[in-house]
Amino acid sequence: MNSSKEMLKKLVEELPETKTGEAIDYLLFLKERAEQDLYLSEKEEEQIWDLIKTEERLKAEDVKKCYKSL
Repeated sequence: MNSSKEMLKKLVEELPETKTGEAIDYLLFLKERAEQDLYLSEKEEEQIWDLIKTEERLKAEDVKKCYKSL
């Protein structure tokens, strides 16, 4: 296993159970996006950080709208 996957595994193991859903949501979001689309606009980054700060989660439909609009 390469070092980045090992690091992800370690981070997930250390996460409290209440945060694992958020991690899964974000990983699924990244998995669904095409490689060239992984760069977020400044506005998209701000929206994600606002959600993280307020501990909100995106609905699956909203995630799909984000990457379909690209």
